[in-house]
Amino acid sequence: MNAGGTGTAGLFVLGLILSALGVAQTGAIDPTARKDIDAGNQAWVTGMKEGRAGPIAATYAENAVDCAASGECLKGRAAIEDYLRARIAKAGRATSAGATSLGSVQQGDFVYEWGRSEVSFANGPKVSHRYLTVWQRQPGGVWKIFRNMPIPDDAPR
Repeated sequence: MNAGGTGTAGLFVLGLILSALGVAQTGAIDPTARKDIDAGNQAWVTGMKEGRAGPIAATYAENAVDCAASGECLKGRAAIEDYLRARIAKAGRATSAGATSLGSVQQGDFVYEWGRSEVSFANGPKVSHRYLTVWQRQPGGVWKIFRNMPIPDDAPR
């Protein structure tokens, strides 16, 4: 009876170890991805403060999709840049902006990142929300935004 109990306990511990290894393999992200994600988030902050759409759009893949809180989505880097340029022209430069990555997980050539962003304009509202961004490794190894969407703070939890 003791031998059977020890075997079961051993299998349980082995299962826990293997589960932990699986999570560690899925959870760790490529250092190049982390660098590109941090640079992309900073490009958004700087672009909003300087009123420049180009550096923000450059963080998107050619076939990217960017969605608004309303659920409307734009497809392609050029359309995203046009939208950003119009938004900046209407609201002006941001008086403050920030993006805080709260977590990420990598699965192959994709990194799923989530966090919070906020931006304030002198003559407009402060916009703050959670976000979910999917980054994709591009040919040549650089990471670009593949899919991006805000998650409104009033979303059901």
